[in-house]
Amino acid sequence: MALLAWLVMFLYTLLVPYKVLQIWARSLETLQLPTAVTVIAAAVLLIGHATVLGFYPVYTVISQPFGPASCFVIILEQLRFLMKIHSFLREIAPPILRARSNDGKMGLPPFSTYLYFLFCPTLIYRENYPRTPHVRWRYVIENFAKFLGCLFYGSLLFKCLSIPIFSNMNKQPLTLRRLVLSVFNATLPALYLVLLMFFCFFHCWLNAFAEMLRFADRGFYKDWWNATSFPTFFRTWNVVVHDWLYYYIYQDLLWVFKAKAQSVALLSTFIISGVVHEYAFTLCFGFFYPFTLPFSIVVVLEGMFYSTFTHGNKRPNSNILFWTYLLLGLALQFCLQSLEWYSQIHCPVQKVSILTQGVGQISCPSLLKAYITAQTFPALYV
Repeated sequence: MALLAWLVMFLYTLLVPYKVLQIWARSLETLQLPTAVTVIAAAVLLIGHATVLGFYPVYTVISQPFGPASCFVIILEQLRFLMKIHSFLREIAPPILRARSNDGKMGLPPFSTYLYFLFCPTLIYRENYPRTPHVRWRYVIENFAKFLGCLFYGSLLFKCLSIPIFSNMNKQPLTLRRLVLSVFNATLPALYLVLLMFFCFFHCWLNAFAEMLRFADRGFYKDWWNATSFPTFFRTWNVVVHDWLYYYIYQDLLWVFKAKAQSVALLSTFIISGVVHEYAFTLCFGFFYPFTLPFSIVVVLEGMFYSTFTHGNKRPNSNILFWTYLLLGLALQFCLQSLEWYSQIHCPVQKVSILTQGVGQISCPSLLKAYITAQTFPALYV
């Protein structure tokens, strides 16, 4: 079912947007009602997006007994297709409108260009990309082998460092002392898993596909480990998504709010990114535990504070402070998410509302309820 869901989303992304754009461009040349044609094309795309790339993957994730890994694949592919379609339409539609107003030729790029864009490791559409002269198949095989090794090592980390600690948390009362100890116990596995995820996806997976497609622009990440603040970290950790957010969210918000409201545009961009992260975590883990969205707001405020009071000067200990805060943040998120995961298993929600009945296993955090219960009725844990 996971493969079927991906195939449906891919076929829609491959065929529908390009064909609708093609029909729309031809209609602008022949018909005298450009506004009506544009509205109809936009309505078709919105209905298709809402159905195939909106409702269908969410329904598949909720209705099928998938694990978190399969859910992440479906949801992340849903987001990737949406971002690629948005980039393609944003880069192609304005030149067509300008060509019509100037009585020029409104031509679409070849379909092979769009097909290449769907597979190449970038979210910014261009008709031409820098290409390498040949494919190094040995390099491709090595990266895929490293990718598989990272998956095996990640599962081993979960079995050895995560599951034994958090699966037995229900046997004793959840006190503040145990919670603090759990956060410190989660520091090492959280760091290992994040570094493993970074190397597995941003280095091995993206470089393997870039090499197979002879995609020469390999700037998937920068030296984020030398960052002195969280805004710098988010600009260098995931350059692929950062560029998309910068060009299509931040720049558009600057145009809406005017150039004077840069702080508003920056905060809005981080909030949108945080909401999307919470959406992915909620659907994949099956419960709503807001952590990324408040953290995104704190990051923006920290960046404003840093630039205001330090005037952009890098202090010698800034990188040490950054790594300290990063480790604590990763450990806190990993610990709270793990505790909530097993709280949903050991303390399932009894009352089912219309909302929870409609979305299956998605529920609000039960960690706080477990802590209150442990303090009020400690005999239940004996």
